Amino acid sequence: MINRILVATDASEASNRALEMAAQFAVLHKAEMLIIHVIRDMQIPFEIDEIPELEFHQIESFNDAREEIMRKIAESILRRARETAENVGAKTVETAIGTGDPATSILGFAERSEADMIAMGTRGLGKLKGTILGSVSRKVADNAETSCLIVR
Repeated sequence: MINRILVATDASEASNRALEMAAQFAVLHKAEMLIIHVIRDMQIPFEIDEIPELEFHQIESFNDAREEIMRKIAESILRRARETAENVGAKTVETAIGTGDPATSILGFAERSEADMIAMGTRGLGKLKGTILGSVSRKVADNAETSCLIVR
């Protein structure tokens, strides 16, 4: 039985297709939808705050500015994703912002929320390139405790 579907979105074409497909599943099974967007951790050198050309008025540091910008982008992505899911007919739609490694964040959220299915898109790197570079969808599918729907 599918009662709770977790959708990971990065606003790519593949993740948008996964979102629509998951919303159709949610309607069919009268399931709740949980939509997550993960803000990746990026290593930004502390010295960047000391570069005079990068002056940020009313913001303490470059990292604060980056965090604020990334959160606004995530909120926008999630707002559009919620609208899409609701337009397809999903009745219960919740959103969340994760941080850090996307695969780890998605897997942790899926476990905590007791998701019955994880839906996400794939960039289609191919087997060799995906193995070398790593693929979020591959890591999630390989390590998830629940069923996964990977959409191209």
